[in-house]
Amino acid sequence: MKNKRFKKFYFYSILVLSLILMMFLFSSPFEQKNISNKNDEKPIILIHDVSPVYFKDLKEIVRIIDKHHFQNRTYLFIIVNHANDHNLKNYPKFVNYLHELEKEGYHIEFHAYNHIGDEFNCNKTVAEEKLNLSFKIMKECKFNVSKIKYFIPPRYKISKDAEDVFLDRNISIILKTTLITTKNGSPIEYPITNREYTWYLPENLLIIVEPISIIDYKLCTLKKEKFFLSIHPRAINYGGGLEFLDYFLNETS
Repeated sequence: MKNKRFKKFYFYSILVLSLILMMFLFSSPFEQKNISNKNDEKPIILIHDVSPVYFKDLKEIVRIIDKHHFQNRTYLFIIVNHANDHNLKNYPKFVNYLHELEKEGYHIEFHAYNHIGDEFNCNKTVAEEKLNLSFKIMKECKFNVSKIKYFIPPRYKISKDAEDVFLDRNISIILKTTLITTKNGSPIEYPITNREYTWYLPENLLIIVEPISIIDYKLCTLKKEKFFLSIHPRAINYGGGLEFLDYFLNETS
C-alpha cells in the first residue's frame, strides 16, 4: 500500500515539476508582448446553461467574477425554457437579476430553447421556429435581442441548416475549437482555444489543473488566438471549481 502511494506521489510530483518548467519556458515571450494589448489578451468567460434552475449557483460564480472585474469579458448564454419546464417568464426575480448583471457589463447571449438533446442539430424550419420562439420569450422579458451576437449550441452540435439560420442574423457561433462568423456576407471560421477545467473538478486535482490552465492560456496568446474559459453552473460549484476560477482569474487579470 505504501509503495503504491509513493508511486502515485512520485508521478504527480514529476508531472507538476514538468508543468512548472513549461510555464517558465513560455513565460518570457509572453511577458515581452506589447503591454497596450494586455487587455485584449485577457480570457473571455463563457457561462453556459444560464437558467433559473441554477440561480444560486450563478450568484456564487458572479461573486468571483466581480472580485476580479471580469464583468465586461463575461458572456451569459441563456436557456429560455429549460427542459420545457422553466420558462424565463415565470421567474421574474431571476430575469431581474440578469438585467442587473447586464447593467454591470455582463453580456446576454443565447444558448438554447429547452436544451433537450442536440436541439439545433436539425433542419432549417425547426431551427427558425426554436430561435423565433426563444427570442419572443426574451423580448417579453425585456431583453434586447438585437444585441445578441453569440450562440453556443447545446453540446456544441449544430447542423449546416441551423448554422445558416444564425449566421443570416449576424449571430456568431462558438464551438470547441472554432468561431464561425460572417465576413462580407460569407461564412468564415477562426481558430479559438475554448477550455473547460471545472466539470465537477475534485479539490485534490487543483494542483494539476491550475498550472495546465495557465500553460494553455499562455500558449493561446502566443498564437494570438482568443482564449475562452467555459463554465457550467452546478458543475463548477462542485469540489474545487470555484477555487480554480478564483485562481485563474487572479493569474490572468
